[in-house]
Amino acid sequence: MSEATNAGIITIGEERWIPGSLRADGTYRKERKVRPGFVPQEDVKRYSNARLESTTSNGGKPGIPGIKKKEGPKPVKKDIPPPTLPSSDQTVEKKIKALNKKIRQITELEQRAIKGETLNEEQREKIKKGKSLREELTKLSL
Repeated sequence: MSEATNAGIITIGEERWIPGSLRADGTYRKERKVRPGFVPQEDVKRYSNARLESTTSNGGKPGIPGIKKKEGPKPVKKDIPPPTLPSSDQTVEKKIKALNKKIRQITELEQRAIKGETLNEEQREKIKKGKSLREELTKLSL
C-alpha cells in the first residue's frame, strides 16, 4: 500500500481506490475503485515556466522588476446605517406563516393516511405534533 495522493487515492497492487469515509451527517461513504488513467483535479500538476520565474524578482509576479505600481486614491467609505433588527410583529408573522405551512403539510399527511397509504415513522410523528402546532397557532394569532 502506498501513500495517499492529494485527492486521497491509494494504490493497492495495480488497483487504485478512494477509501471509505464518514460524511458530516454521520452516514458512511463506501470505498470506490478509480478507473485506470483517471487523474483528479487535485493531483494535476500545475505548469510553471522556469524562465519566467527566474526573470521575475517580485515574488513570481510578471512585470518589470523593481518598479512598483502606482496606487490610486483610496475609496471613500460612506456611512452605512446599521442593519435594523426585525420587529416583533415581523417575527410573529414569520412564525405564523411557518406554522400554517406545517399544519398544511400535516393535513395532507392525514388525508393520505385516511386514503390508506402507508406512512413512514417520521410522517406519523409529524401527524402527532399537529395538535400542539394548532394550539400554538391560536396563541400567536390572538
